Amino acid sequence: MTRTESRNSQMRENETREETEYVFEEPNATYIPREVEERYNQQDMSLGWLRILLNGQDDYQEVGKKQGQGWEFVSPEEVPEMGATSIVREEGRYAGVVSRGDIALGKIPTVKLEAKRKHYRNKANEMLDAVNAQLMNSSNSRMPI
Repeated sequence: MTRTESRNSQMRENETREETEYVFEEPNATYIPREVEERYNQQDMSLGWLRILLNGQDDYQEVGKKQGQGWEFVSPEEVPEMGATSIVREEGRYAGVVSRGDIALGKIPTVKLEAKRKHYRNKANEMLDAVNAQLMNSSNSRMPI
C-alpha cells in the first residue's frame, strides 16, 4: 500500500466517523420494549411496574393494594425479551418475578385499568367543579377573581 492510498483510506474513515451522529438518551429503568407491549395489548392486557420494596423492605401494603385492583406479576417465561435488562428474583416472597431494583413487572386487564382511570378522572373533575363553585359563591364584585 502506498502512502497516498493510506491517506485516502484514512480520510474516508474520518469522513464516515464525522457523518455518524450519536444521540445520548438517559437510561430509563421503566422502559418496556414496544414488541412486548404490543403483544400484551393484543391480549387486552396492560403492563406496568409495581413497587415491591420500600427502603429495602417488602412493601406488603402496596403489593396487596395492586393485587386487589387486579394486577398480577409477569413471569420471565412470558417476556424472554426482557431477560437481558431485568433480573428474576430467586428467593423470597417475589421469587420468579421480573424486576428491576425495587419494582416488578405486572399485568392487568386493560378494561380494569381504563375503569380505574375513568373513576379518578371523574373524581378529579368533581373536585375541580366544587372548587370553582366555591370560588364563584364567595366572589365579590369589589374583588373579582
